[in-house]
Amino acid sequence: MRQSKQRFSVRPLMGEVDSVSARITEIVKEVAGEERGFRAGLVVTEACVNIVKYGDLGEEERIEIELSFEDNDAKIVIEDTSREFNPLDVSDPNLNNFELLQKGGMGIYLIKRCSKKVDYAYKDNKNILTVII
Repeated sequence: MRQSKQRFSVRPLMGEVDSVSARITEIVKEVAGEERGFRAGLVVTEACVNIVKYGDLGEEERIEIELSFEDNDAKIVIEDTSREFNPLDVSDPNLNNFELLQKGGMGIYLIKRCSKKVDYAYKDNKNILTVII
């Protein structure tokens, strides 16, 4: 299992988020398999899309992503300097209400469902989301 950490720094722009998500998907697929690769890409996409949409970051600010592998798991750490927001405080959506599901709001739920473990901290004016897949 690969032990080195890989770091990515992206501006809060959808094109950059898509590119880094695709790259992380491929890396995790190579190391941990197809399913984990898909999950890793989905987690990065959903977390970063929320930062882009709601984080109020300027175009030159950065979303920092670190990928590593521990105990056969992929570990993804996503940091940003937008206002404090703990995604773990968000209630899961009502999956029986189709109209609400069409409006969005599934990203955090998908992150939780695709992960073995999700942790959040706010430290040194940074949101730090740690996800184990």
